[in-house]
Amino acid sequence: MAEVKEKTKSRGKATKVVLECEKLGVKKEFDVDHAERLLLMRNNGGWQLPADSKFEFDIENGIRYRRDNQENSGAKE
Repeated sequence: MAEVKEKTKSRGKATKVVLECEKLGVKKEFDVDHAERLLLMRNNGGWQLPADSKFEFDIENGIRYRRDNQENSGAKE
């Protein structure tokens, strides 16, 4: 009999990103690599990051954590 070896993931936990498709009324969680590929596709079926996502996307940088760009961040001079 042939032995089947299970492959173990050495990367640890994968980052998950929630995308929404308003056309279908669906929100779904994807690995960050797959979500980035979907967002890069011209005809991706309407998938996008939700407005309240903790991530942002642009073509040059891909998906990354959203920065807090508030003017009043609580820092005092």
